[in-house]
Amino acid sequence: MDVLQSIMDASSHAMFILDRDGIITNINQQAKRYFGLFSHSQDSHGPGQLEPGDIVAIADTSVGTDDGGLTPADLERLNIREKKLRPGSRLAAVGAFDTPGSRPVYKFYPKGDSRLLELETVVLGDIPVQVSIGSRTAAVTVGESAYIIGYFLSIGQMVILDGKTGKVKFWQEKGYSARKEGIGNLLRGGPYTAKCPGFEVKVVGFHFREFFEGKQFEQDLERVMTGQTAQLADASYAINGYDLVASILPVKGKDGQLKSVIVKFRNIEDIHMTIQERNDAIKTAERKYRESEQNARPDEGAFSVLFGGGAATAPVRHHAYKLSQLDCNVLITGESGTGKSFMAQAFRQAQPRKGPFVTVDCSTVAATLFESEMFGYVGGAFTGADPKGKAGFFEAANKGTIFLDEIGEIPLNIQAKLLSAIQNKVICRVGSTKPIPVDVRILAATNRNLKAEVAAGRFRQDLYYRLSAFSLELPALRECQEDLYFLIDHLMETIPKKYGMTPKSLSGEAFSKLLAYGWPGNIRELENVLESAVALSESDIIYAEHINLEETPLRLTLREQLKQEEAKIIRRTLAQCGGSRRRAREELGLSKTVFYGKLKEYEIE
Repeated sequence: MDVLQSIMDASSHAMFILDRDGIITNINQQAKRYFGLFSHSQDSHGPGQLEPGDIVAIADTSVGTDDGGLTPADLERLNIREKKLRPGSRLAAVGAFDTPGSRPVYKFYPKGDSRLLELETVVLGDIPVQVSIGSRTAAVTVGESAYIIGYFLSIGQMVILDGKTGKVKFWQEKGYSARKEGIGNLLRGGPYTAKCPGFEVKVVGFHFREFFEGKQFEQDLERVMTGQTAQLADASYAINGYDLVASILPVKGKDGQLKSVIVKFRNIEDIHMTIQERNDAIKTAERKYRESEQNARPDEGAFSVLFGGGAATAPVRHHAYKLSQLDCNVLITGESGTGKSFMAQAFRQAQPRKGPFVTVDCSTVAATLFESEMFGYVGGAFTGADPKGKAGFFEAANKGTIFLDEIGEIPLNIQAKLLSAIQNKVICRVGSTKPIPVDVRILAATNRNLKAEVAAGRFRQDLYYRLSAFSLELPALRECQEDLYFLIDHLMETIPKKYGMTPKSLSGEAFSKLLAYGWPGNIRELENVLESAVALSESDIIYAEHINLEETPLRLTLREQLKQEEAKIIRRTLAQCGGSRRRAREELGLSKTVFYGKLKEYEIE
């Protein structure tokens, strides 16, 4: 069972297992996260329920949808009696629970109105409360503390202040979760459980209906458990208010009788959001491109400087230009030295978005300083902190662009905060819970295979998919022989200017030596070699002896080129299969002997 649990926890799907009576026997970390079964907060509150006089703050994006079935009768317990309020309305409200004569404060928009909704008031004499509902977040701020939930379609956030002490005694973390703590449930007298760092709701050993609700899901589960249906794969369900794609898979014993049922599912909100953003951006790009083609060829000058004007990199240049015209995040990949930082600068020149451009080399930031450097800190947040506090890179890049070079070096704990900043467009400084809105375009670069990093558990899968929706892979210089001519000409023009020297030219022998080389260090190596040659040459001509290369020139035969491509295909397939040699071998259609022989030949680990 320990092995089974380890396998489940390693899966990218959320999963739980039921016995034939519907009792939960196993559940993995993904499922616990989706349904809010453990606390993410560093703050704590005890168990309890609403008491008369308690102050309730509500940020509900769609009344009755993802809030425990909130009804007008429930709201009457806060003295809210609004006849125009309908199911689906956008509601911000603050009121006293079961307190006759109290006067609630509230605002609402009718169903379908997605404008920003904000409400401010003061409760219990001097405690400021602010309720805000944006296009992606629902937030309640009490004093300096903010309680924010991100959402896709709908969410219900609720914060409760003790009517006697004024202290926060409850807040939502995941909306209507398996805790059964929806707004409607609590206003009807339902209890809430405690929260504290590391706290987890125990579900193993209990019937699934105590934690998971969904009429169609329960019906289909019954059909599989009774043998009416063999199994169900990738069916759509609403479970506890979440849109999920689930598979229900029976496990039978040797006697053919049902032993258990595996339920695996994934939250389709993020998938829908990514697809929606991607489709909208593609439509915008195609429209802009058609308009530009009607007038003139798109200005790809900034990208031609990087790659030259050859046909081999024309698709990359064109794709880069189209992405630069969108206000989307972009992941730039490629071998070391292929010009990822130069590509980011080309984006800076070509993109319509102006504002600051902040470059962060993630490989040079100490792990212990990542959070404070990225998101800033308030005075006194830690020993040695500036008493005045300090803005981080994200605040510095507000209204502009941040370039995260070598993003694969970011620690896992910071990856979660980065994902939150991308999704919710807000950050919190270290030592504060006050949200700070940021409007930042993210360009990220890495020479690592992030898919392999995800498979190895060193990079968050949700962050990878968020970043890689729009990606740009830069080719190695050895794959762009034609563009090498353009790059050499461009560098021979710019390098002497950079150092205040007279123009210099390459001799035919020197040029041939450069063309025959394999360039393992790519554009960076080419630039370094030419800078050294310009400095070493005492005349206006650079000869072959001035070209210092670190290895013998490479003239690959056809057979050698085919082997090189074969090795690349094997490495790419292994990465796509999460490092599984068996799956990669089957995908490539190779026998076990041939496959392992090639791994040894190409020194692939």
